Amino acid sequence: MRVIYADEVFLGNLIVDYLLLVSTGCLAGIRARRWRALLAAVLGGAYALAAAVFGGVWSGWAFKLTVGAIMVLAVFGASERLFRVTLLFFGLSAAFAGAVMACSLMRGEGAALGEVSFGALILAFALFYAVFSTVFGAVTRRRVRGGTRELSVSLSGKTVRIPALLDTGNTLRSPLTGLPVAVCSLDAVAPLLPAEAVHILRSEPDVSRALVRLSEQGNYRFFPVPYRAVGVDGGMLPAFRPDSARLRGRELTVAIAVAPSGVGDGTGYSAIVGI
Repeated sequence: MRVIYADEVFLGNLIVDYLLLVSTGCLAGIRARRWRALLAAVLGGAYALAAAVFGGVWSGWAFKLTVGAIMVLAVFGASERLFRVTLLFFGLSAAFAGAVMACSLMRGEGAALGEVSFGALILAFALFYAVFSTVFGAVTRRRVRGGTRELSVSLSGKTVRIPALLDTGNTLRSPLTGLPVAVCSLDAVAPLLPAEAVHILRSEPDVSRALVRLSEQGNYRFFPVPYRAVGVDGGMLPAFRPDSARLRGRELTVAIAVAPSGVGDGTGYSAIVGI
């Protein structure tokens, strides 16, 4: 009679599913929210336990594909990229399953369900991580760093769409609000702002004085964001919080820092967004 250790089945699949979901987000260039990935992995672990205990239709491909798709949807949400992200998740799952089988056979163990040891699982983790970090890491960096997407920013009933560079090196945050900061050129966001605010931001090089003048005009949305850059020991940008911002169909909670001198220097983008 086959003995099933429920805790090993549940926890093992929970860990595997969590890592696969996070890896899927990395490869797709989408930041996976860890708490969502953990909840989805709990679902995956619970399903694996049910399939091991009851078998039959529970372990069939229809259930496996359905649960996998639900997990991806729970982590990444509904978007135009959902189908491709789901295929990527299944592809990584198949690759990991192959790594587990290979490592099990290398250790002289069976490859059937229930015959894979914890040692083979650890070895498969190491192999999978090595391949993922070396082979796919370069692909991920090329897609994330230097790629451009459309950033949609709305304020007071107006919306602008700005070509934005996705840059993992942009870790700028507002010390006042704690929000991550997207840096946009003044020309790109000018249609959202009152004409007098645009004039002040364009004509006043001193950010502190510009903020004072803006407050005198009744524009209280603006606040300072300090920053550092290559060749710049320290500086400050005026920023505001938009009513909403979206990137690749995903809602962003960000502040918008305004760069009066522009962003990108004619390179095809007018904003920089950290991801």
